[in-house]
Formats: sequence, C-alpha cells, structure tokens
Amino acid sequence: MALAEEAITPFHEQIVGFAGERVDTWGYLNLRTRLGTGDQSKEIRVRFLLVEANTSYNALLGHPCLNAFGAIVSTPHLAMKFPSGRGEICTVRADQKTTRQCYTASLKATTYRRERRPETRLVDLDPRTNTDDRIQPQGEIKSFVLGKNDEEITNIGADLTPANEGDLTTLLRNNSNLFAWSASDMPGIHPDVITHKLSIFREALPIAQKKRRLGTEKRVAVQKEVDKLISAGFICEITYTTWLANVVMVKKSNGQWRMCVDFTDLNKACPKDNYPLPSIDRLVDGASGHMVLSFLDAYSGYNQIPMYTPNRNNTTFITEQANYC
Repeated sequence: MALAEEAITPFHEQIVGFAGERVDTWGYLNLRTRLGTGDQSKEIRVRFLLVEANTSYNALLGHPCLNAFGAIVSTPHLAMKFPSGRGEICTVRADQKTTRQCYTASLKATTYRRERRPETRLVDLDPRTNTDDRIQPQGEIKSFVLGKNDEEITNIGADLTPANEGDLTTLLRNNSNLFAWSASDMPGIHPDVITHKLSIFREALPIAQKKRRLGTEKRVAVQKEVDKLISAGFICEITYTTWLANVVMVKKSNGQWRMCVDFTDLNKACPKDNYPLPSIDRLVDGASGHMVLSFLDAYSGYNQIPMYTPNRNNTTFITEQANYC
C-alpha cells in the first residue's frame, strides 16, 4: 500500500485468537475508510493494526468498525447491509465459491504457520528413538562398529572415497568417548555452570491434574522408561507436590511407545517466547563460505542441563508407582 514509515505508530502487543494462537503486531495507523464507491458514502477514520500473518485476506474489519458504519453482517446469507450517506440501504453480497476458496486458502496458511512456529504441549522425555521427524541421510550408507561391542555402531556414507573414509573412521575412533549409547553415558553439566529455570507468573496457581488410567501395555512401557531415567539420574521421586502432570503415551509409526508429559497447565503459567526459534536466514548466512557443515544430531543434549532446584517441583509427573520430577 506504499505506507510511509512515519505514519505507522509502534505497537508491539500481541493479538490472541479464539484457539489461543498469538500474532505479533508491527504497529498501527489511522486510515480514512469508506464503504461504497459513491461520493455520498460515509467515511470515517479507522485504526488498523499491522500484523505479519499468512492469510488470504489483505484487511479485516472488526466489530467496532462495522458498528461505526452501522453495518449488519449475515453469515448464513453471505451478505452485509449498511446505510449510505443518502439514507439508502446498500447490500454487499459474497460469492459462495469465492468464499470457499478463501476459506481453503486460510486453512493452508494456518497449517503452514503452525509448522513454522509450533506450540509444544507434550514434552518428550526420551527422543532418542524418535526417528519420524529426523532428516534421513541421502545416498547409500553402511554400518561402522565404533564401540567395544557390536551394538555400538553408527552409519557412514557408502560412496566415500577411500581417503575420506579413512579420515572419517580415524576421527570417529579418536573421539568415540563423546558418543552416548545409553542414558547413563551422559553425566550432564554441573548445576554451578548452568541450569534450566522456569519463568512462572507470580499469580499462577499450582495445578494438580486428575490421574488418568493407563492400560497394562502402557503401564509396562512407562515403568521401563522411568527405571531407565532413574538409573541415569535424570529424575527422582518426590512427595507432597503441588504441581502434578499426567504421563501421555504416544504410539510411534514403528510400533513402540513414546512417553511424554502433559505440561499444558505449566505452559499456560509461563510467558510465551515471541522468538522461540533462531532465524533460519542467519543460520544459512553463517554457514556460507565454509567447506564442511556438520549435521550432528545431539538429540539427548537436553538431558545434560539439569533443572533449577526450586523449579523441579513444577515438573512433577504421575505414574502408577510414585511421582517423579
């Protein structure tokens, strides 16, 4: 619309939708708006918020604007009526086919936006076996025994030159102690160096979710995962807790169970991060000019940073045997 920068007033609040989605605003500006094309049509000043959103609409008129024009919208009839400056009643009718096309386009835009900025509600406790969303290697691969037994193996490219393969295998063997084959192989970082703290609103009240019943198969899978995390020292038993969340078991495509924790209530008690992910453009620009780019998948790295001690009670989850944090 060729709007001048000085015409835009800075405004950095968020717009919250019915489903809880949040949209950042750039600012606002006042534009003289007219419904109709005649000279006698009513014209008023309307304040528009500027947002960055993938949608099929260029502008949305809210209820304050429609009320100022005296407009009445009928959704079943896909029509809007409003008085003109001459006292006549003007009718704007929508085309049903065009409406459906816009609705379909808006759904695609919403899906794209959720893929770019997802809101995590279920926290996976062990993503080591989560291979569904990982980038798969391109080309042929072959197994390479790296550890002391046949189970500690990794994959390397099968089309490497003998010189590159020799350099790669030597590098891997010299740094074999950096690989974690089980949860107990990751000692973690000392709390004096860094801890993970939660920013919980002061007015937030503790919420203990009602315990959900799990089937026999799910209970066995939960206990197996809990025993593994206890032996590694990642979780511990806790009593007299105020925050309590349920375990949610998710069936993966390979038939195995993935244990998650329903931290929905805890997420609501924490402020939202406007920029949760790094800028992809900056990452790509930073990688340019380099001959080698590492795709190391440190998928269990989150376990190496312990939770801040006063916040451990907030991460408590329920099992059949006990509560753990």
